[in-house]
Amino acid sequence: MLDRIKDRVAIVTGASRGIGWHIARLMHARGASVVLAARDEERLNALAAQLGDRVLVVPCDVADRAQVTALIDKTIERFGRIELLINNAGVGLSGTIADFALDDLEHVFAVNVFGAVACIQGVVPHMRKRRFGHIVNVSSILGKVSVPQTAGYAASKHALQAISDGLRVEEMPHGIAVTTVCPGSTDTEFRDNELHSGSVLLNERPRINLMTAERAAELTLRAIDRKSREVILTPFAKFLNVVGGVAPRALDVILERKYHQS
Repeated sequence: MLDRIKDRVAIVTGASRGIGWHIARLMHARGASVVLAARDEERLNALAAQLGDRVLVVPCDVADRAQVTALIDKTIERFGRIELLINNAGVGLSGTIADFALDDLEHVFAVNVFGAVACIQGVVPHMRKRRFGHIVNVSSILGKVSVPQTAGYAASKHALQAISDGLRVEEMPHGIAVTTVCPGSTDTEFRDNELHSGSVLLNERPRINLMTAERAAELTLRAIDRKSREVILTPFAKFLNVVGGVAPRALDVILERKYHQS
């Protein structure tokens, strides 16, 4: 069976913390050469020091297309190829649609959608040359089902879902696989770093069936091994997806009661 990770060259965006940090670490342990990309150079260097050889640190804000181009160029200069892209960089947004700042929504799309697409467009030509590649877009259960107060973020992840589905079929003839990973509630710093804009309905949103970032990374690598089309990572996220699909009105009522408790 073809090993889709060992001896491959992988770019991991958002590698400075959370799920991306663990994906990079586990891929390196499996024998991949890993390019660590994120804005926080200090944390990237700390991870690189832990990993040792077969590592390249490239500070990168994926919302800046020039920086994405530099990320691709530096990877090719160092390793000569790119076979795996983990599009994990992302930013959250908490606030109601009626009054969150449009500038904040634009920033979320710049990172979560346009940044991901820029990385995809950068790696696809190199993957096509080798007729092998795997692109993993880290979405969210909110890319499947939107909930109050995070609809702006959810909209960006719905867009990423659509991009993944179109890209998957477009690149099949070129030997490029596409996997969408949809985490549920995960024990990371993500919420601490999200944008807060406009009004909120709940100061502390529910976090059900919390998963560790390491476990989410393990399941992501399993999805790569299996060339999975899509994976939803927690039981509650799977439940939410099913209810949203078969009984959306019931889900509306449940969410209304939760988010308008007063």
